[in-house]
Amino acid sequence: MLILAGGHSSRMGRDKALVEIGGKPMLRRVWEAARGGLGAGAPSWAVTPWPERYRELLPGCIWIEERYSEGPFAAFLQALPHIQSEWVLVLACDLPDLEAGVIGRWARALGGAPDSALAALVPSAKGWEPLCGFYRRRCFSSAMQYLAEGGRSFQGWLERIEIFALAADRDMLRNCNTPEDLSEEGERAVF
Repeated sequence: MLILAGGHSSRMGRDKALVEIGGKPMLRRVWEAARGGLGAGAPSWAVTPWPERYRELLPGCIWIEERYSEGPFAAFLQALPHIQSEWVLVLACDLPDLEAGVIGRWARALGGAPDSALAALVPSAKGWEPLCGFYRRRCFSSAMQYLAEGGRSFQGWLERIEIFALAADRDMLRNCNTPEDLSEEGERAVF
């Protein structure tokens, strides 16, 4: 798994990766859900400009220091060469409602993905959910070509590749970017 934790949390007003929900920082919740779905022995990576800020939250995680502040697509491309597995689960750090069982079901479904599919993602009304799904490691050359052509967004690149559709409850993919998003979490949010 690869967790992206590089945003400046400007809409939240403070570091959203460290916002506690149910007594745990969101970053830790995401990591635990992924490990629950993939297995505790699954290797984990995180890309962030601030590895020292988060290191103690994710024991055994391999940290990749983000060198550029150009958004999640650039961070993904910076991290991908470090990963050796065929498929990598890519997650944003602000998905407090991830379910380990769903992630496990997705991982098992990858065996049915056609060889031509470079990603396995959940569709949404806005396109694909790029920060909660799987990518084949060999997607790197396609993504780098898109970047070299001036592309900077996941959605623009995803329009160019074949994607294997995954199913999920939309609420599970809700991210927390603002204090209003946190208020929807109700009693679980701890400021």
